[in-house]
Amino acid sequence: MRNTTAFLRRSAAAVSTALLLGVLPAAADSGQIYAPELSFRSYTYSRWGDPIACPDPYTVEKVATGVDLGIGDLKKPNDLFASEDGYLYIAASGDTAADNRIVKLDKDLNVLEIRTGYLGSDGQEVAFQEPLGVFVTPENDIYVADGTSKNIVHMDSEGKLKRLIEAPSHEDSAIIDEDFVDRYRPSKLVVDSSGRIHVVAINVNEGIVEFDPDGEFEGFLAAGKVNANPIEVLWKKFSTQAQLDRMADFVPIEYNNISLDDEDFLFVTSSAIDEKVVIAELGSDNGSQEGALVRRLNMLGEDILRRKGFGPPSGDQEIIQDTDNIDSPYIGISRFVDVANGADGTFTVLDSNRCRLFTYDSEGYLLYAFGGPDVTAGGFRTPGALAQLDDCLYVLDSNTRAITMFRRTDFGNLVASAISWQESGDYQKSAEEWSLVLEKNANYDMAYTGLGKAAYRDGEYEEAMELFKLGNNVDWYSRSYKEYRKAVVAQWFAPVASVVVVLAVGLLVVMKIRKFRRKRRENEGRNMP
Repeated sequence: MRNTTAFLRRSAAAVSTALLLGVLPAAADSGQIYAPELSFRSYTYSRWGDPIACPDPYTVEKVATGVDLGIGDLKKPNDLFASEDGYLYIAASGDTAADNRIVKLDKDLNVLEIRTGYLGSDGQEVAFQEPLGVFVTPENDIYVADGTSKNIVHMDSEGKLKRLIEAPSHEDSAIIDEDFVDRYRPSKLVVDSSGRIHVVAINVNEGIVEFDPDGEFEGFLAAGKVNANPIEVLWKKFSTQAQLDRMADFVPIEYNNISLDDEDFLFVTSSAIDEKVVIAELGSDNGSQEGALVRRLNMLGEDILRRKGFGPPSGDQEIIQDTDNIDSPYIGISRFVDVANGADGTFTVLDSNRCRLFTYDSEGYLLYAFGGPDVTAGGFRTPGALAQLDDCLYVLDSNTRAITMFRRTDFGNLVASAISWQESGDYQKSAEEWSLVLEKNANYDMAYTGLGKAAYRDGEYEEAMELFKLGNNVDWYSRSYKEYRKAVVAQWFAPVASVVVVLAVGLLVVMKIRKFRRKRRENEGRNMP
């Protein structure tokens, strides 16, 4: 690792600016459907909130509508799910029975199966009314959130009904309001390894609706924080009942999507966060739950998402507001509508406002952002759902009613490989990959941080400090400095202590000799005649 920093300095000067600011590579020619050239630029953010261009982590491979797939128009594409065995499931609805369906595809977007309902106990098909969400277990059981019927449909891989989980009512639990059934519309759901069902529902702000493995209502999990103005809260304390009735209630934030990572933790997104809170937190290294657009929840509903990056995982840091009078399609903050979990703790969130995707590592550092609103270049208009299968990302757009398939590029593969080796504890191989990343992008802060971690694990704390400084990573620089200080103290303590002991002993001997001589002179003086 001692030659790493010198190598980086030499290679940084040699890296072509075209890698960062030039024309980006074209999408792979799949020979099928529609594969446009990706014309928008990918980027990360510096510690100071400045966007820094980077090579494309993904490139568009295919864009396909329902018509392109030969299954007719997807009138209202609502959800997209990637199963563990490598298949995609689309939940779509519409005005006719044929529009309400679950479509199964392989990872290359070939249609394998279409279900417009489930088979009841009598063998007759019961049509879906409004499939808003779909989830498939490792055992290939299929769960559908049917919004209009208010049911969770649980069926086997053949489409045979196993059970219907109905909307919980006030009779089921005292914590449920009497009007709950009327406003409840299940929209997204996941099922964890223990069989518990977690449902995000439209018009429900009490939190995530929880059902036990038997389908019985269990309670609400992780109710969003109430974003109320302190002045309004104080005013309510002194208001009459008539005034209170005229005031808008302070309601918790409503979640809009949910996913499950490989450790059984829940990832949830919300687009109903107070914009002022989010903007205020963008300049900080850590965010709070009040401004969290994405959260990682444990079974107690506690947010355990790590936020160690250059700002909280809130999408774009450049905010243009209506008051700025700037002609821009990007007004306001990012609005997260879905999250897909990748390998090694990485996750990608979908921004419906700016039509972009943001991928973060397990510590909350932004790895890259890409995408855009230009549909002729693989962008989106109203992206609503996201899924990941291996090295591919899939985005479902409710406006164009199309699914876009992205495949990871060489740059994206290098970053993924470096993180994978790092997470497995092989920092030497991780360092090799990070060095290759820097050959493609000398301004990539995460690569310097990765190399710094490798040096840190090797005990090369001084080199680690320099690498973390290049990567603008204050947290890891501080850790390295503490260890470097300990190493310096340990290195010099014994020699310095030995010198101090020798000097102390020497001083003591000198003092003893002087004392002995003084006493001898005094004795000689007394013995003189």
